[in-house]
Amino acid sequence: MKIIAGSSSPKLAENIALQLNAPLVDCDIDTFANGEKRIHISNTVKNQDVLIIQSFSKPVDDRIIETALIADALERLGAHEINLFIPWFGYSFQDKVFMPGEPLSAKVIAKIIESTCIKKVYLLDLHNISIPGFFSIPTYHITAMNEFITHIKEHFDLTKAMVISPDFGGLKRARLFANELHLELGGIEKRRDLITGQVTTTKLDGEVKGKNIFIFDDAILSGQTVVEVAKMLKEQGAKEIHFLATHGVFTGDALESLAKSMVDSVTVTNSIERTEQFKKITILDISKVLVENLQG
Repeated sequence: MKIIAGSSSPKLAENIALQLNAPLVDCDIDTFANGEKRIHISNTVKNQDVLIIQSFSKPVDDRIIETALIADALERLGAHEINLFIPWFGYSFQDKVFMPGEPLSAKVIAKIIESTCIKKVYLLDLHNISIPGFFSIPTYHITAMNEFITHIKEHFDLTKAMVISPDFGGLKRARLFANELHLELGGIEKRRDLITGQVTTTKLDGEVKGKNIFIFDDAILSGQTVVEVAKMLKEQGAKEIHFLATHGVFTGDALESLAKSMVDSVTVTNSIERTEQFKKITILDISKVLVENLQG
């Protein structure tokens, strides 16, 4: 097997290649003066299995087109089988049609990917676990939960702690997380304005006073949920609040808001790569998660 990195995930691809003891394919990714993507692969891949690593992160549409072009170039070079790992599946929050006239965007992106020569797709901690059903090629949904469990056990005091679900939709995920840590589970009711995106917390289920609180979610976007939940829990007497999410999307001024918020720490993975260091934020490497699934 050989590994090829899209422009979104060079470091993650390197980590995966090292763990698999697989060579990295050189891929020149550029843009023509008219805005079109230019792809050139210089390595020999004939009769080789090749795994593309590419998050559909900002600029999302560019990443998707880039991935399709890389796959086509690999096929024309004679690659035996081409597979794709999408650590962050952009458009995954557009998994339903809320109003007449809207597209089912997540399904559209799935159809674009499967229209190429890609044979298998690996997805990580989706917002909606039904998304693999949008693909007609083999698609595997994997989770980074065990990486977070290990991180918590190694770095935090669990003697007086509990897990809180940030909303009703995340209750199943939170219950699995709490069971793995052998901790009590509580929950918060919240409302989000579909027009403005404003989050309002309305009710807390569970006694948090004097406890370390762990919240596990699939993604952080604007950070409003983290900010509002942390404020509510601290007002209810929580000792420390630690928010963990697989995908650190961090839209708008999310990073600044988190730095000023009452949350004590934020842990995300490198599903979306960042080179900067940010206050309160720890980044876990998820290369091991994919490698285990490829070898298992």
